[in-house]
Amino acid sequence: MAGESLPDPLAELRDIHLPAAPELWPPAPGWWLLGLILAGLCFYGIYLLIQLWRKNAYRRQALIELERIFEQSTHSESQLLADINELLKRVALSRFPREEVAQLSGESWVAFLDTRVKTQDFSMGAGQVLMDGPYTAAPKTPTDITELQRITRHWIQHHKAVGS
Repeated sequence: MAGESLPDPLAELRDIHLPAAPELWPPAPGWWLLGLILAGLCFYGIYLLIQLWRKNAYRRQALIELERIFEQSTHSESQLLADINELLKRVALSRFPREEVAQLSGESWVAFLDTRVKTQDFSMGAGQVLMDGPYTAAPKTPTDITELQRITRHWIQHHKAVGS
């Protein structure tokens, strides 16, 4: 027996068997939860965008009306100023309380317009003609129509209520 060699115990071992690759479907419950949360956030974002779109419909309509006013070249300057003033007043009445806006005219009106966009374009700039221009046959100063159109468009697009 001394001459006989012992059988190699390692020869009888089987090779290492790797486990099967993890399957991708169905995902773990955490992935389902994450998917639901992301879907909910997407739907909520779409809902907020739709609400914002609806909330600003009056702005889009006012901008269309502003373009129509400036396209009608048959208007006299005082009629043009009256139409702009009326449009601004209608926009303000649709966004702000009637008690706050309806009685405004002259300096208080242009001051109101300035405070809502934090500029001085109406009280110190081209918008000064809105103080008394719509109510006189011929405005005292020549009106820069292009600048008036720009500041009116800017006001319609960017006005905010105090505190918002």
